[in-house]
Amino acid sequence: MIQKITVRRGNDPIQEKEGVLIVSTTEKRERNKANIDIIRQLSKHYSIPQSSIRLISGTTSSKKVVEILEVNESKSK
Repeated sequence: MIQKITVRRGNDPIQEKEGVLIVSTTEKRERNKANIDIIRQLSKHYSIPQSSIRLISGTTSSKKVVEILEVNESKSK
């Protein structure tokens, strides 16, 4: 599954708006910390291992695209 993500600063839980997930993080963008935190949050949200999530585009952008290889259907709705 391909998922579009918008990243914001803060501690808010993951939200979905118009098919785009809104993920908040307090981690800094340096040394990939924010991206790692986003993947950790998505892993927890979907109840899948972090290795099942791959950042496709948007490494340095607030708009990202990830590929999710496994999805627990009960959590994705």
